[in-house]
Amino acid sequence: MKKIILVICFFSIAAAKSPVPKLVVFISVDQMRADYFDRYGYLFTGGFKRLSSQGIVFSNADLNYATSETGPGHATLGTGCYPSKSGILSNDWIDPDSKRNVYCVEDSLAKPVEGEGGGFSARNLVVPAIGDWLKEHSKQSKVVAVSAKDRAAILMGGSKADFVFWYGKKNGTMVTSDYYMKSLPVWARSFNALGWIGKNVPDAWTKSLPEAEYAKVGPDEFSAEQKWNGSSSFPHVFDPEKKSEQIMGTPYGDLFVIDFSLAAIRGEKLGQRGVTDVLCVSLSNCDYVGHGYGPDSHELLDLLVNTDRGLGKLFNELDRTVGKNNYVVALSADHAVCPLPEFNSQYRNMNAKRYIYASDIKPKLDSLALLLKYELDTSEDIFIKNSFINYGLASKNGWDSVKLENEITKGFLNIEAFAGVYFRHELTSKEKSDKPYIQKYRNSYYPPRGEDFKYRVRENCIISSRTTGTTHGSPYSYDTHVPLIFWWNGAVPQTVQREVHSADAAPTLAKLAGFPSPKNLDGVPLREVVK
Repeated sequence: MKKIILVICFFSIAAAKSPVPKLVVFISVDQMRADYFDRYGYLFTGGFKRLSSQGIVFSNADLNYATSETGPGHATLGTGCYPSKSGILSNDWIDPDSKRNVYCVEDSLAKPVEGEGGGFSARNLVVPAIGDWLKEHSKQSKVVAVSAKDRAAILMGGSKADFVFWYGKKNGTMVTSDYYMKSLPVWARSFNALGWIGKNVPDAWTKSLPEAEYAKVGPDEFSAEQKWNGSSSFPHVFDPEKKSEQIMGTPYGDLFVIDFSLAAIRGEKLGQRGVTDVLCVSLSNCDYVGHGYGPDSHELLDLLVNTDRGLGKLFNELDRTVGKNNYVVALSADHAVCPLPEFNSQYRNMNAKRYIYASDIKPKLDSLALLLKYELDTSEDIFIKNSFINYGLASKNGWDSVKLENEITKGFLNIEAFAGVYFRHELTSKEKSDKPYIQKYRNSYYPPRGEDFKYRVRENCIISSRTTGTTHGSPYSYDTHVPLIFWWNGAVPQTVQREVHSADAAPTLAKLAGFPSPKNLDGVPLREVVK
């Protein structure tokens, strides 16, 4: 009996102390909607298939904040904090004091490395990211972040990452700044010298699947899609002189970043040195293609199946070099996207519309500004850079803030494109409010960098400077519903339907990999993963 008890205890301990993963692979597919797995999952044969069929899938993951953009999205994924804490409240903001435009990762002190890159760092990020948590816990661990976009790599990688790289389209190479390193590692320099584009990119982007699969999506040529050499239809022929720029906006941009990630794994021996490492990979071309052609396009479908294959290649290499039992993967997205309004209107019979800023919005905002100046009998502007309000001027002329805000709200809501206005005091308040989406806007608002008011565009509508393409940035589910999947060898596949948030990804990974995360995060370790 004693032997039996000892055997049972031994196996119980062994089960409880499963090996700590040697590599955490954190993937963001920029602008990926959660419903792509439902729509196109039957076509996936590589990485997407492995994750969705063998992993823990959270089918109801939401950003839970309003500014569904790349900067806030990657900062939230990387830090477990909403924009209200991370300080990255949008891709760009206007400094309240100087009224200067600020890009979320700009840094004039960050210099080029070996003649390229520079200009960007994590200085504007006011909280640590997952790689920073790991480096605090284990000095020997390495943190690498790569993306086509500077803001994606930087805001996932954090402040203490060993290597952060983004794409330099001028020469078709991966670049960085001296905020992270003074010189390129040998493996990165070698990759840049290989001439990847010349060896891997054909003369034209053509379809990868039988034509019948694309026909299920919709038309190849659609008036509201962006044009490539005058057409939105396949094939898309590259200009040999512009290939390094044009691949960003095709599957080859993601395949480039995946191959660079593989070079990093080999060069730094990630997950192969007896400590836990973190690799953050943000794939940007779903965003580029989605903006240009929309989520219902032949281009987007082709991008996804190629990215699926590229991730399959990445995971197969990790199986071989790191070991299938020695790494974990999380996949999510920084945001999703609104379908082309014209597509929604024509094919889904929805009340969707595109508003052209120069003709549909700006004249009406100018008229509102003139009306307020007239009513206040002043020649001074009430609106400052369309972001701040001259409360002092209104007060001098007998209007308190309540009256002024009521008039501004009335003026905005008289413009068809707008559905709501939120003022600073509402966004910083903790009091209950009946305003729709108010909590999402509060989660997006960082007061030291915040504007005096935010507006909400009507659902299923976009404001654009162009007659083609689409965008994101709203609090609606088509912009905020993102995938969230965790995989490791031996995970029990399941689909979890309760609502969770993208901020949960980083603390879940940290808990799963056995290193601590800070207190006071907005995200929490997900019990289905870490139980």
